[in-house]
Amino acid sequence: MKTMLRGAVCTAVLLVCAASARADITVTGKYIQFGVNDGGSLIDFNTFTGLRFDPTGGGHWDQSIDFLTPGTPFAFYSIGVGGSFAVAGGGSPNNPFTSVTGGYTNGMESFTITSGGHYNGLDISQVITFRTDSRVIHSDVLLTNSSGGDLNNVVYAVGLDPDQDYNRYGTYDTYNFVHNQGYNASVLAIGPVSGYSVTLTNTSGRESAVASVRRDWSINPYTLSNAVDDGHGDNTINLDYWLGYMPAGRQASLSYDYTLAPVPEPATHWMLTGGLGLLGWTVWRRRAGASRQE
Repeated sequence: MKTMLRGAVCTAVLLVCAASARADITVTGKYIQFGVNDGGSLIDFNTFTGLRFDPTGGGHWDQSIDFLTPGTPFAFYSIGVGGSFAVAGGGSPNNPFTSVTGGYTNGMESFTITSGGHYNGLDISQVITFRTDSRVIHSDVLLTNSSGGDLNNVVYAVGLDPDQDYNRYGTYDTYNFVHNQGYNASVLAIGPVSGYSVTLTNTSGRESAVASVRRDWSINPYTLSNAVDDGHGDNTINLDYWLGYMPAGRQASLSYDYTLAPVPEPATHWMLTGGLGLLGWTVWRRRAGASRQE
């Protein structure tokens, strides 16, 4: 019921806001400022705004940390049908689905709407909902089989490369943890120096959700359906949804959250990493940073 309701809300908002469609958008709140390109993936490539965080709630964006834009700016979602796939974002403002993005604000709640997307018989719509006083960004995605026939091996993935400690502290690495799979799938990346974290969480109630940490920065939704955990380093965090068979006219809705937080404290980082000693981690971090693409 929860998934069906979100799908209905997504459709209603799209109908109301279709006239406001335009290119990349930047959304600003008290704690978070984030960009969405016209294809619906994170990062506004016009203003080069990724996912900025001010834990004080003061909106000091010139002093804030951006989780996404250091080095190679990397955030994406990808969709597969019948074994083929395409990706929005993923290091550049790719928009293979020819989507358009618009938005509006109702009081303290902001809506960023991506509509008009198509891929191999699927219609693609997305609504990003954000309360300007919160640290959570919520995404609802609606996929509709408009092909007139049946579709097989339908899959959706979303991911990002968090680099929250680079601009201030010079490291691209994060401590990465897969917390759960299935209904409660979530994956977390923590800055080893700042302590700032981003968690990607399945909120759709879909049992097929798979959380992963990937060293190879995969954007392939079929590959990301495997629960790989490559651990700490300059890796991506991802969620994948295997939808499988979709008969003609069938809709599938899914949802997930990005949550930013200024925790845990630095002393807790070392306990979380278990066997990583200070000397070993420092050497590994320098080697990884030396090979990082800028």
